[in-house]
Amino acid sequence: MIRKAALLTLLTALLASPAGMAGTAVAAAPGRVAVAAPADPLFVSEITPEVVRDASAPVKVAGTVSGTPGSYVRIAVRYSRDRPFASRAEMAAYLAEQGYVTTNWSTRVQATPVDQSGKLPFEFTVTPAELGMPRPGVYPFEIEVTDSATGQRLGIERTFLTYAPKGEQIPKVKLAVALPIVDRPHRADDGTFMDDDLSASLTSGRLASLLQTVQDTGAGVTWFVDPALLDDVRVLSSGPRSVRGTRKNADAAAGQWLNGLRSALTDKTVLATPYADPDVTALVHNGLDKQAAASVQRGAALASELLGRQIPGTTAWPAGGKIDRDAVDELAMSGVTSVLLSGDALPPRPAAQDATQTGQTTSAPGQITPDGAARLDTVADDPLTALLADPTLSELLGGDVSAPGAAMLARQRFLAETAMIAFEQQTQRTQQGGQLGRTGQTAAAKTASRTVIAAPGSHLWTPDPAFVSGLLQAASAAPWLRMTTLDSVKPGRAGVPRGDLTYTDRDRQAELSRSYLATVRRLERKANAVATVTAEHTDVFHTAILRLASASWRGDAKRATAFAAQVQKAIDDRMDDVSVLDTPRAVAGSNGQVPVSVANNLDKDIQVKIRVTSASKSRLAIDTRDGVYVTPTTRILAGRSQLVNVPVIIRDARGDASISVQLLTDGDEKYGSAVRVVVRATGYTGIALVIVGAAVVIMLAAVVMRILRRRSRKAFPFDGPDGADGPPSGETGAVSAERTQSP
Repeated sequence: MIRKAALLTLLTALLASPAGMAGTAVAAAPGRVAVAAPADPLFVSEITPEVVRDASAPVKVAGTVSGTPGSYVRIAVRYSRDRPFASRAEMAAYLAEQGYVTTNWSTRVQATPVDQSGKLPFEFTVTPAELGMPRPGVYPFEIEVTDSATGQRLGIERTFLTYAPKGEQIPKVKLAVALPIVDRPHRADDGTFMDDDLSASLTSGRLASLLQTVQDTGAGVTWFVDPALLDDVRVLSSGPRSVRGTRKNADAAAGQWLNGLRSALTDKTVLATPYADPDVTALVHNGLDKQAAASVQRGAALASELLGRQIPGTTAWPAGGKIDRDAVDELAMSGVTSVLLSGDALPPRPAAQDATQTGQTTSAPGQITPDGAARLDTVADDPLTALLADPTLSELLGGDVSAPGAAMLARQRFLAETAMIAFEQQTQRTQQGGQLGRTGQTAAAKTASRTVIAAPGSHLWTPDPAFVSGLLQAASAAPWLRMTTLDSVKPGRAGVPRGDLTYTDRDRQAELSRSYLATVRRLERKANAVATVTAEHTDVFHTAILRLASASWRGDAKRATAFAAQVQKAIDDRMDDVSVLDTPRAVAGSNGQVPVSVANNLDKDIQVKIRVTSASKSRLAIDTRDGVYVTPTTRILAGRSQLVNVPVIIRDARGDASISVQLLTDGDEKYGSAVRVVVRATGYTGIALVIVGAAVVIMLAAVVMRILRRRSRKAFPFDGPDGADGPPSGETGAVSAERTQSP
């Protein structure tokens, strides 16, 4: 008996464990969404219709119970008679089992055995009248399975039934859905793919699912397209490409995907993200403001080019739906007129604070869903429009619905949440009606229709095309919803007051790191030098630098660093095509000129300045006032070289000296690194001067001697006729005799 009791206890514990999991399968913190897989013992596959329009119309419930073969189970529904939810906060508390409990129950499947495969399919119907739904609203609805012998709960699913009787006047809610077509960059420099993942994604992966989703949805959706993705696909399809040094042929499937996307977006609202979907807040916080502005301008222009129609880039969608004041100001100055944010990025102002500031009372926080648009003041002349996505609806839209039954539960809750927003307006109008009755005004005139926005939390979401299209079709058919595009959403005159932007330390920590962006900043300076060194400026690496700032690199530092290294290599290779020849040079004497050669191996003419300084000032000095020699802007033809003579002074001829040669762009930016050129002083000029001096002295001495000789000859008392030296003719003997005589 003891052993049997212990075994029964163990079996009870094993059965209780799945039940505990079942009870929390859809639980979530208040305000959060739980679209987890249904509990294993209970799978609810169908609850139809999703919106109940008639009190006597049957609601069909179907599913499967899994358990021990031969065991008996019961299936019941739990509900709350005449108790619709009063707010969305109450709905969240119900799912999380935090304060709200159902008050009634009804067994729909009596004790029934599970078959030998461990399954029990079930199907039953209920009506709104049976469940006590006397008026329009959102009601709790639970399906519970219990062990018939012990009464132990084996599984439970909590969901909602929305009752909207025909003919009932329910306030309208405008719903705007924004969906991203974004991917991480696949090219480093323009000619190098870092991987071949794009091809697989386009044919059978995430991007294939995105295209299917675009094709399956109607015109009510607003699509955000990243031009960098379209550009990568175009390059992939247009010709041979390099994948980490391996040459590959054009991908025909990429061209088909791009053409399919163009066609599917023809009649839809399309907005361009800034190029490569940058981490705007990180760029602004790290002094890369110009790059943020450039990505906005480049994005709209390239999207228009690739899609063949004008695509505006005036709406930004920051990563994570969060942004701070500095980034908002930069976007406003770059021409952006609206930003799509998460609703909790600009939260409603607490009711007590609002009453203090305005002198009026408002509904308690969490009871009224704020409007989806608000004004956002910036340093620009005109304020921005903050488009605020509802966090709950957004998580339902972009959540994982791969588990069995998850799609159905997510769709039912999405409809229930939007219906609750409509019923909030109805309650608000009823409350205001009494106050406005004394003035003769109508509540409807003072309470504008609410607008809500749904957008996935991640730009790199992986959609389930069937779920998204089914959800949007159900939303379009809901009597309280009217689909609208994002560009039609404007701030209302009587919206719920909101506080300031929230941007926490956690949000800052999620940004691209400071050290990584320092590398991007350094590469941007080098890329600018490459662009401006040519006579006709060419932004060779402009888009490569923008891709390095993509928000998709958040949490992927290893891959981002590899891309940056490849871009640096490409920039350095191009810089090396313009070089200073660093072969040793010679200069003779104490003064002279050192020839410096610059070679241009590019296919374009360049314009550079050459700055020369001495790296050995004690031995060699530049013969200028400040010791720095800078040439005027010099044009060097493509494939040619240029020689420049630099004046120098040799101060010490013993050993070699060196000069530092730095190339500058026309805008005085450094081009590459300085080059060290060895200079050798020969001293030949000093020796030559000694030799020449000695020769001059000798020549002068010879001239003086000749002059003196000539003068001494003119002093003799006799000269021959015609000025010839010697005695007259015929007197030779007498003279000789006379000279030989003694005095």
